[in-house]
Amino acid sequence: MATAVQSYNQTTGTNQLAAENATFYQTAMLERLIPELVYMKYGEKKNIPKRAGATAQWRRLNSLAVSTTAVTEGVTPDGVNLDIAAITATVQTYGAWTKISEFIDLVGLDPLLTETSELMGENAGESIDAIIRDVIYAGTNAMYAGGKASRATVAATDKITALDILRARRTLKRSRVKQVNIPGRGRGYLAFVHTDVATDLMQLDVWVKANPENNTKNFEDGIIGKMYGIYFVEVDNGMKYDAAGADDADVYATLFVGRGAYGVPDVEGSSKPEIIVHEAGSAGTADPLNQFNTVAWKSVFATMRINELCLVRLESGATV
Repeated sequence: MATAVQSYNQTTGTNQLAAENATFYQTAMLERLIPELVYMKYGEKKNIPKRAGATAQWRRLNSLAVSTTAVTEGVTPDGVNLDIAAITATVQTYGAWTKISEFIDLVGLDPLLTETSELMGENAGESIDAIIRDVIYAGTNAMYAGGKASRATVAATDKITALDILRARRTLKRSRVKQVNIPGRGRGYLAFVHTDVATDLMQLDVWVKANPENNTKNFEDGIIGKMYGIYFVEVDNGMKYDAAGADDADVYATLFVGRGAYGVPDVEGSSKPEIIVHEAGSAGTADPLNQFNTVAWKSVFATMRINELCLVRLESGATV
């Protein structure tokens, strides 16, 4: 079936549609497949009041050495020094915009301005989640499936196993990382798992036993199941390192996190994307013939890893 063709004029910076044939042009657009966007949801929030600067700070008290010596009667023992780490992040502005011809919006068979606003909302969500993802997956605490020593040695056949998951859990437990409180679920660690890796995960015998099909909580809010006290969250935009493994195999990262792993500060809720629509004529002399509409999104926030011990990245191959 023929469809209308949309093009972008590099000279005017305007989205334009070619001549439309009403016989073939479909006014009902297919539902857009929007991925689950979860990284913002599970990050620790910190509000910066307006006009109070652009920097947020977390203060982390590192653990003290255990005290195993008995106190001598009548003698005050030496005090211990606190080990305080200050973690800071500065919020930044992110966004995108596009220009739409008022003529096309006037004569087009679809409400292009409305559709573009929806598209910008989708782009905002995807962009924000990608920004957060790239920061939190860059932590220093890494493990490799199959006992491999580095990303470059991970093969396509080094798929995720129950032992790999237990090793990641052990790393968090040894570091005394606290569990996340998940509304409606309880407490547990989180694991952000790429869709390709989830395909292998859900075929493990131990997974099938731990997550029977009649478990009504499976697949709610992106959480596909629980095993070993870890909630697994499937992410469509999970981290994938193209051709980074052995024999140019793609390598996938599953990120295990505990409480206090990462933060997403903003200014009075500024991380929520703002959709900005300026209709033709609002630009004054910059648009003397009232020819152009603009649609944009804007978000102001920061992303930071608060405690490296609370993030464990497991890299593996996957079935594709």
